[in-house]
Amino acid sequence: MDSEYLKTFVTLAKEKNYTQVADSLYISQSSITKRIQKIEKQLGVNLFNRNTKSVELSKYGYIYLEYAEKILQLEQECLKKIDQAVVHDNSLIIGSIPSIGQYGISKEITNFIKDTGVEIKIITEPSGKLENLLHSNQCDFAFIREVKDRKYFKRIPYAKDQMMAVLPKNHHLANLRKISISQLEKRVLSIGAERSRPYNLCVNLCKSSGFLPNVVYTDRQIENIVDLVADGMGISLLMSKLVPKESSRIVAIPVEPTVSTSISLCYMSDENLTDLKRKFIAYIKNR
Repeated sequence: MDSEYLKTFVTLAKEKNYTQVADSLYISQSSITKRIQKIEKQLGVNLFNRNTKSVELSKYGYIYLEYAEKILQLEQECLKKIDQAVVHDNSLIIGSIPSIGQYGISKEITNFIKDTGVEIKIITEPSGKLENLLHSNQCDFAFIREVKDRKYFKRIPYAKDQMMAVLPKNHHLANLRKISISQLEKRVLSIGAERSRPYNLCVNLCKSSGFLPNVVYTDRQIENIVDLVADGMGISLLMSKLVPKESSRIVAIPVEPTVSTSISLCYMSDENLTDLKRKFIAYIKNR
């Protein structure tokens, strides 16, 4: 049944007045009559009890009204879902670890937007949260450090980085070529956000060297950690690309043994990829 006919029936059932229905639907009263008669002919019953004074639903009309409203509601829901799918097929939601600039991720996304003209929404969260977002289909891709759920995600290697000990320039260890993890025992440490993967990596490294780190400050904002180190608030363990190169108040020294982490572009599956998603995958692979 044509949805316009259903809409006409539902409107007449509620308004009970041909003139009002004609005005609200911008059709003639004769068109209303023809539409109702066509529905009644298909059903083989009268939907209204008509007389010269009023238009009232028949017992069949009450039954039909219940389902006509459901059909119209389902049609609206269907159209909404289709619209959302069209938007989704022509846009991307990309998650990233917070250090989006230091690893050139923001530049890659910006260049892709310039090349394709597509709409992209960017979400920055810790790696663990990004994996959850991928699992729940709240983002299409995510740049994740040290992927844990390897069996669930497709992964494209993006970047590697090396851990550095960050010290004030006047620190007595600042002239060393390398610093062993064991040399950090009993020293004050300022490291990344608590329970983040960089934080856990630092703590586990210290534990594997036989001591618990003396952590006095944690922060998601790397610049805050660097400022505290520069002011003499201990030593920090940071990945190389996160250490400001222009700062004259700190030094960054590789730790021993060498500790590296990797960042990967992750997504859920190669099945049912849209053309846009394939383009982004190819872009990152060929950059």
